Amino acid sequence: MPTARILVVDLIGLFHPESLGALDLTVWCDVDLATAQERGMRRDVALGRNHARLWNEVWVPNDRDFAARFAPRERADIRYR
Repeated sequence: MPTARILVVDLIGLFHPESLGALDLTVWCDVDLATAQERGMRRDVALGRNHARLWNEVWVPNDRDFAARFAPRERADIRYR
């Protein structure tokens, strides 16, 4: 497990109720899912990765479901627009 004074992790799943107690601070970056998907897909293409199917069939549906079930935006200590 990584150790550091500050560890920044980008993962919606960290807002799961079972994980929140292990976090000192949570920050929600307010970006709509379509924009996040477009940026992520563009980044993957720039890195030579073809993850379009994963984005469309797995990651985006999972993020939608997670947001509906656990309301991560509302659980964040800080919201950044």
